[in-house]
Order: sequence, then structure tokens, then C-alpha cells
Amino acid sequence: MDVRTAAFLGCAAMAWAAVVYKAAALRHDPRNVRLWALVAVIALPSAGFTLAITAVYAAITRWTGVPNLATLLVYCCIVGYSVSVLVMLSLWETPTSAALPRTKRLAVLYGCVLVAMVALFFGSNARDDHPTDFDTVYGPQPVGGTFLLVYLTAYGIGLGTQARQGWRFARRVAITGTRPWLRRGLRWMTAGAVIALGYCFGKAAFVITAWSGMRLPLLSDMGLLCACLGAVLITIGFTMPSWGPRLSAGTAWTGRATTYLRLYPLWLLLYRTVPDIAMDPPPSRWADMLGLRDLDFRLTRRLIEIADGQLALTRFASTPPPAVIDEITATHRLPADAVRHALILREAARQYRKSETSDEQPFPAASAPRIDTPDDLARLVQVATALKRLPAAPTPTPAP
Repeated sequence: MDVRTAAFLGCAAMAWAAVVYKAAALRHDPRNVRLWALVAVIALPSAGFTLAITAVYAAITRWTGVPNLATLLVYCCIVGYSVSVLVMLSLWETPTSAALPRTKRLAVLYGCVLVAMVALFFGSNARDDHPTDFDTVYGPQPVGGTFLLVYLTAYGIGLGTQARQGWRFARRVAITGTRPWLRRGLRWMTAGAVIALGYCFGKAAFVITAWSGMRLPLLSDMGLLCACLGAVLITIGFTMPSWGPRLSAGTAWTGRATTYLRLYPLWLLLYRTVPDIAMDPPPSRWADMLGLRDLDFRLTRRLIEIADGQLALTRFASTPPPAVIDEITATHRLPADAVRHALILREAARQYRKSETSDEQPFPAASAPRIDTPDDLARLVQVATALKRLPAAPTPTPAP
């Protein structure tokens, strides 16, 4: 498999996956014209990439007996994408009733473009099948080159309009401060359209320079690279508003779960010292790691229990020697404040357990932890990490 085929296969697979993903939403809203337009915008390039695969290209020639017919079909799909994206952008900007007249005009205009392309293709006398280098073989010829320029002009107009309006819509969304994934998707789509314009310029420059007597196939190859990269970015941009919020929710859940698990060493020290802080303690570390249902409740409960445990140890707190803090900080590369807090808690827990009156101390009422900012929570996680990494406490030497 050559690089070109691999690139087309990858783009086609990604684009068809996006088509399936968006088409699934049509089951819930089959009359959504804007969604139908979006599906068409993604499906047409998908079909184009599929038809451009060498094996599919050759099969179409065998089945129809028309050499290079797949090239015409691919380019018709791309022109169809151009008119579809203009219709979709019009639907985004105006109500359906107002967009209908413009849609009819676009259909007539691009219908004329398709008729011209068909006439020029069959007039190019492209009798030899060239699944990988049709443009470089027939582009330098007057009729074949004109066929390519008509196609590239129609495609370029669609891409240019897409880039301009996509950027404008992204700015509108940014001003509102809402729907960040829609804003990101529009920007990715705009970037993809700008990059894909390199395909139009590269191919057009190759044809024009070939007509002047210069053969620069590198321009055509660079244009093809821009087309593949631009298609990937456009597909991601069109689908991002749908899957982006789910990604954010998943990332947020993962962050909360990580925080919950990393607080375990700190909670365990306090629980073993003051067992009454725990409402429903996990039987083991593995049970704690696997029991992440109702995560928001569990994390809130863990923070409250940690706060209550620290409150119970307050009267036993004592400041450790600075030299010990500095040594542990340098050895384990931990924040000095976290090391100091961890040492204070560990020693306070030891003093609490050995205190003759500790069992008689009234347990303080439950109080919410003072976690006002994400930085406060991050510092608490650092204390838990420091507790996990602290060297073993020295065993006191018994008195003679």
C-alpha cells in the first residue's frame, strides 16, 4: 500500500465515521434541515476519498468501461460538497424560509458547473486510465486543464466562503462567552478550509505553469497533501460541537476521580486515628479505587472527613524542625509547605493515639472543609502525596 492510498483510506475511514456519528442524530430529528445539510457536507468528501482509492478507482473503470470515470465522480463529489457547505452556512445564518431562494440559485449555478465539467471531461480524450496521476497527465492539455480549473474554481469558492463565514461565526460565539466547543469547532473548520485552499492553488498553479511549458508535479503533490490535512480538520470541526462537551465531562470526571484517590493516604491517616470521622469507610484500598459511583458525593464526603480529622488533631499540632523539612523536601522533591503540613499531621496523629485522655475528648461537630479554590484542593492533594512519600518516623528510644 502506497502513501497516497493509505492517506485516502485514513481520510475516508475518519469521514465515514463522522457521517455515521452525525446521521445517528437524524433518527431523533429527521426533519432537521440543518442536520441533513451537515451530513451531506461530510458524506460527499467521504465518497470522494473512497472513490479515489486506487482499487476502487480501477474497479469503476472495469465496471463502466469508461477510463478515469472515477476522477469525474470524485470531483463532482467535491463540487457537491462546495454547494452543500454554502447551503449549510446559509441555513446557519438565516431561517430556512429565507435561505431557500439562495439555495435554489446555488443549485442552478453548481448544476451548470457540473454540466461543464462532464462536457470537458469527455472532451479531454482521457482514454488511458490514470488512477494516481490523472491531473499531472491530462492537466497540461488544454481541455483537461480547463476541466481541472473549472472544478478547482468551484471548490475554491466554497472553501473561501466557508473560511470567511466560519471565522465570523466563531467570533460571534466567542462574544457570547457560551458554547466553547462550538467556537473551537468553527475555528478548526475555518483552519481546515484555509489549508484546503492550498490544494486549489497548488493544482491550479500546476496547470497554469504546465501550459506555459513548465512541469512542476511537486505543486500537484503539495496540493494533495493540503487536501487531506484540510479534510481532517474540517471533519473534526464539524463534529466537535457534538462530542466536545462529552469530552469535557469525561475529563472533569477523571480529574475528580484522580483527586479522590490521591487524597486516600491523608484520609487513611486521619481515619485510623479518629475512626468516628468516616460515615461509610471502604473495607480496603481496592474497594476504594473501584467504588467510584456517586463520585461527587464521595469526594465531598472525603473532604468533610479530612476536615473533621484535622480538626480533631488541632490541639496536638506542633511545628517540625526546619532542617527536617528541608531535608525531606530536597530528597523527595516535594513542596516544603506540603511536607511541613504532612509532618505536623503525622506527629499529631501519633500524639493523639498515645494521649491518655484522647478517648475522652468530645468529637467535634461536622464542618465543611475550607476548599475555596482549586488551588486549595491542589494543596490538600500535595499534603496527601507528601504523607505517602515521607520516610518512616524514627522509633522513640525507650527510657533506661
